[in-house]
Amino acid sequence: MTELIVTATAVLAVAGAGAAWYFRRKAGQARRRGEQLREHADRLTLQLVAAEQCVGHLAATVIPAAAKGGPGGSGPGGGLLVPAQLDGTPLAERLRAVPGAVASAVGDVRAEERAAAEQAAAHAAERLRQDTERQIAQARRESVGVARAAVRGFANNVVARSARLGRAVSQGVRRHISDEAYETLVEIDHLTQQMLLTASGYSVLAGDKLSRRWPATTLTDIVRAAMGRIEGYERIKHPEMGSVVVEGRAVEAVVHALAVLLDNALRYSPPAASVHVSLEQGHHACFLIVDDAGLRMDDERLLWASDVMSGEQRDDITRLGAHPQTGLRVASLLAENYGFRVELTAPNIYQGTRAMVVLPKNLIVDPAAAQPAPRPAAQAARPVPAGSATPAAPAAPATPVAPAVAASSVAPPLAPAPEAGVPASAAVAGPAVPAAPGEPVAEPAAAPATSPAGAPAAASVPDPATPTSAATTATTASGLTVRRRSAAPAPARRPAAPDDTEPGRPAVAAAWAAGTRRGRDGEQPSPAPAGTATHTAARTTPHDAADDEGH
Repeated sequence: MTELIVTATAVLAVAGAGAAWYFRRKAGQARRRGEQLREHADRLTLQLVAAEQCVGHLAATVIPAAAKGGPGGSGPGGGLLVPAQLDGTPLAERLRAVPGAVASAVGDVRAEERAAAEQAAAHAAERLRQDTERQIAQARRESVGVARAAVRGFANNVVARSARLGRAVSQGVRRHISDEAYETLVEIDHLTQQMLLTASGYSVLAGDKLSRRWPATTLTDIVRAAMGRIEGYERIKHPEMGSVVVEGRAVEAVVHALAVLLDNALRYSPPAASVHVSLEQGHHACFLIVDDAGLRMDDERLLWASDVMSGEQRDDITRLGAHPQTGLRVASLLAENYGFRVELTAPNIYQGTRAMVVLPKNLIVDPAAAQPAPRPAAQAARPVPAGSATPAAPAAPATPVAPAVAASSVAPPLAPAPEAGVPASAAVAGPAVPAAPGEPVAEPAAAPATSPAGAPAAASVPDPATPTSAATTATTASGLTVRRRSAAPAPARRPAAPDDTEPGRPAVAAAWAAGTRRGRDGEQPSPAPAGTATHTAARTTPHDAADDEGH
């Protein structure tokens, strides 16, 4: 029993010692753990204080500096200066990343702001550009309108004054009997027609319409009317083309366009070269061809002319340059407005330039619409009365009289051109249509001669066997009477004036002889007494451009 007690006591003592050791050990561990916790708490406290200071520094210095783009409190590498207490902690890494993130965010914001500002500026600039373009377009339209109105006003004024000048010339021809006065007046009338051609061209470029009105007219008359509006018409050769008649509404446009083409052909041809006009009739159109032997257009110029004629290039009247070339532009506008075409090609058979006016069938009418004019020989050639003067041969060729071309309502002469070497016969005036009902018919125009430069203009010879009132009267294609110059009054009828009968001018005498020679039909005239001569010859008067006043 005692042993049991001793054994139990020993066991208990051992157990107590073991428990004491165990608890002592646990107490040491707890004490060490507490110390560690205290150290960790102290460290955390220091880190917290350092973090607070760092965040304060970050908020007060680094972020504003990053927003302004400055270095602020950044270190050498551009990062944040973190306190030593925070080294090695995740907070330190995150704090060091804050300036970069702030700078990136600020950069993004600034980029967005710049993009928004640029977009707004672009929109504003686009609106400003559109407004400016609208204002410029409006100002250009107004300036073009003002320029066109000014050109139209000036051109119409020139046309109206030229029309009055043409009427004055017609009255002067009727009033003055002198051959020299007639020649001078016809030359003035020819210059007037050239001035009308130029003024009408500018009027068309300014948006106006041609005001001259024609009846249905043959191509022969159209060619001669165009010849009467240009210089150097003596060099133009053309056949009889009376079988083709152009509708009246397009006649003036075709005459104007053809005058431009003929003028170009004459200007760029040698002075001695001829310009040939021919006609080709096709199934769908008629082709009026102008060939010259001059300086042909080069490829670049020909391409430009083709663009102008096709309408691909339309230069405004304010963009014609210091030396405007209006001819082809006017022809292009007329062709477009009146339904025909103008084409240019080079080289032609003469190594020059070919211009072609294409007249579609809808502009061609029945030849019966235009009555053919009587031939010059039938009008001028009459038997020479006994006792009348036999003209002497001219000592020298007279200067050819320029053709007077009809103005607004006057058609070209209908008589065919004389052959080379034969004096031109008396010109027969073309058809005329009044500008408005009730207006007087304009005077017929003198025909442009196609003979050489030295050929004089011949005159019609009155029929001595028939009184003036009963004489056969020539008519134009529209049925109008052809006006002729009345014979000069006898010298005896002039009070207190001596007998001034003298030989006529050589040009008139030669023309008179040519007319009788072609019309005598094999009969020889009776010999005339020597020393007598006719002083005047029947002539047609220049045009009376009354209708141009309404242009």
